[in-house]
Amino acid sequence: MLNTVRRNFKSQFSYLQRFIASPRTVGTLAPSSPWLCQAMLNQVDWKKSLNIAELGAADGVLTKRILSHMSESSRLQAYEIQPHFVHSLHQINDTRLQVAFRSAEQLDQDYDVVFCCLPLLSIPTKISIKILQQAQQRLRANQGVLVLFQYSHLSEPLLSRYFTWKKIRVVRNFPPALVYICQPR
Repeated sequence: MLNTVRRNFKSQFSYLQRFIASPRTVGTLAPSSPWLCQAMLNQVDWKKSLNIAELGAADGVLTKRILSHMSESSRLQAYEIQPHFVHSLHQINDTRLQVAFRSAEQLDQDYDVVFCCLPLLSIPTKISIKILQQAQQRLRANQGVLVLFQYSHLSEPLLSRYFTWKKIRVVRNFPPALVYICQPR
């Protein structure tokens, strides 16, 4: 019990440190809650063999949950640009996971599902546009889905350029979040 509390505190503190050092690329003060992760995971049919991308995987909170839902034949490519978080992702021992230490602007294959945990409003607009264009193109071939969360509805006009979407509110997260389920236009 004490070890779990200590680990959670250490994780929270790590996020806070990373946010202060680089708010444009970290974009959050705390890891995603179990309720936020579950709201995102509920949008996927896990019975199929899937090729999945996770954009902004951070320290692997959602990554581990994705892996626990995936079939043995599914694959997950986790994109992350923060070296500290990349190191954490490399600690996850699962052959279905490939860690991509590069920007989500550089998606290199088609996907069935893209999970996005990036702060679209915090990063430069040109980069947000490029990421959404890439996701749209990489999902279109497989009629895939983009599942992303944001802390504000202000990214909706940008999302609407490339996707049709619906949203779910998750209040059991700090801060409360909106989950968007997006189909490429």
